[in-house]
Amino acid sequence: MGIDGLTSIVGRFLVCLFAFLLLAGAGCSTDKKAETFFEETEGQEVEASGPAPIYYDFKDISIPAELSLVRKKSFVYSTPTFTAGVLVFEGRVTGNSLVNYFSSSMAKDGWVLRSSFRYGRVILIFEKGERSCLIGIEESTLTSQVEVWVAPQVNAALP
Repeated sequence: MGIDGLTSIVGRFLVCLFAFLLLAGAGCSTDKKAETFFEETEGQEVEASGPAPIYYDFKDISIPAELSLVRKKSFVYSTPTFTAGVLVFEGRVTGNSLVNYFSSSMAKDGWVLRSSFRYGRVILIFEKGERSCLIGIEESTLTSQVEVWVAPQVNAALP
């Protein structure tokens, strides 16, 4: 093997290494973002940009248009007076922007944020009338998954 062949191999290796580092770095996030997303949203109005949100089976819960419904993981129970179940969505949206979106849009649709969990996974718990809604957000390297659970409150379901 000559110098030209060795130079070619080294060059290809460096190009592959650079491409790998570029792709790996694109999905990384810092813990600082996770620590501050609630503080950053307090008192801020989040404006919608891009495609209009979509209302699926739950007529008072909007979903960002950038998310796609995962039918295999979703199930909904409907009666003439009530709809409950879980809808699962995936898309290339950051976890922080999803938290901002749901915090704002749920309030606009009359839901009240009752509690939340964060770090690793975000869970937002809302209440409206005799229903509760749990929104789980889990961010991975390339996509985020959102679960929207709606159920009657226990005291509302009892006779």
